[in-house]
Amino acid sequence: MSILIMSDTHGLVREVKQVVERHQVDMILHCGDFCTDKSKEPFTAMKLVRGNCDTDRDVPEERTTHHGALTIYQTHGHLYGVKSSLLKLHYRGEETGANVVIFGHSHYPVCAEERGILFLNPGSLQLPRGFEVPTYAILTETKSDADSVDVTVTFYDHNGQVNPKRGGQFSLRR
Repeated sequence: MSILIMSDTHGLVREVKQVVERHQVDMILHCGDFCTDKSKEPFTAMKLVRGNCDTDRDVPEERTTHHGALTIYQTHGHLYGVKSSLLKLHYRGEETGANVVIFGHSHYPVCAEERGILFLNPGSLQLPRGFEVPTYAILTETKSDADSVDVTVTFYDHNGQVNPKRGGQFSLRR
């Protein structure tokens, strides 16, 4: 079961469509600052959250999604101060019972596990900051049992090439 995760596309439509068409996945999550009409393809096929640059009040600021053995908390990150610390976001992840927390806002790709929770920022397809190329990520559940779930995270550049500087294999709490 694979999930395509992107964020901070800031009005890109053609490029986002290319990414979506490039991969066969079960679900697509966008962590905000899509900055375009959500009724346009391919955004209609995505679970969106509103970022600080999005104006559509019908889009929630956060959501929790259950997919296989994963409980995914999704937000943009601006409400949690993610540019300076992940502590508030970690607390929110704990509150929601998430084993995966996805966010954007910083435009910087992050992939780290802490106390059984995976924190994943796919970076930005439009304006990478502190990283040399635009990025997005795919999260794949590889194994689960009663106590844990194993996942693989693969980061890609905007051309669909694997970026080995981020990602990896993680064992998360269930």
